Amino acid sequence: MGTAPNSREIRCKSCGILLAKTDAGGMTVRRGDLQATFDGDFHASLVCYRSSCKTLNVIRLSTAGRASRDTA
Repeated sequence: MGTAPNSREIRCKSCGILLAKTDAGGMTVRRGDLQATFDGDFHASLVCYRSSCKTLNVIRLSTAGRASRDTA
């Protein structure tokens, strides 16, 4: 995941590993060869992929008007 201007890292609230990044275009999740991008108003539940962690992280995202917000 490259660092774009005005991007924000979404990290696991327990272990701190990078789960996703958000910017004006939405939220992007990359893992291996998988890349998924989401935009609009939504919430997502991401389970940490670190085998020793597996913590549930809840993300709220709004690409309309305001910057994204991580509630984890």
